[in-house]
Amino acid sequence: MECVLADVLRDQRNLGNKAFWSSLIADNVKSHFKLWRTWYGIVSDILSQSEFDWDSTKYMITVENEIAWNEYVKVVNHLFNFIYY
Repeated sequence: MECVLADVLRDQRNLGNKAFWSSLIADNVKSHFKLWRTWYGIVSDILSQSEFDWDSTKYMITVENEIAWNEYVKVVNHLFNFIYY
């Protein structure tokens, strides 16, 4: 969803539209950027671990050994929601 929003905003800016989504307030944009920054930090931290890789065809983090994921989640327990099978 956020990727689509970023693409639409960029396209509208490139078209010269300055009043795009006039109901969109600065707090909404700040909230999205804060969320993106949080997710970037999480993904960056995960990818810094040697057991994790980035799959550029599926655009997702992969792990060869599920034990490594379980150990990582024990340390950073809020990441359990990021698991996808």
